[in-house]
Amino acid sequence: MIPTRPGIWMARAFGVLAIAAGFVLGIEGLHRPDSIWLVVALGFIVAGLCAQVYAFCRAAADNVASRNRRAS
Repeated sequence: MIPTRPGIWMARAFGVLAIAAGFVLGIEGLHRPDSIWLVVALGFIVAGLCAQVYAFCRAAADNVASRNRRAS
């Protein structure tokens, strides 16, 4: 099922990009353990996961709302 609301698409896109950036920065942070890159990478990964959860909840709520509209 394709979500129709742009907020869901934006949250999914941000989530994917943030998680990818977090992994790339995490690799850099592992090469330099004394730098701040590992902490920044963890922040990006957590932000990306939060965006994915938000998009999932919005998509589920839209799905329930559309089923209720069809049932009425």
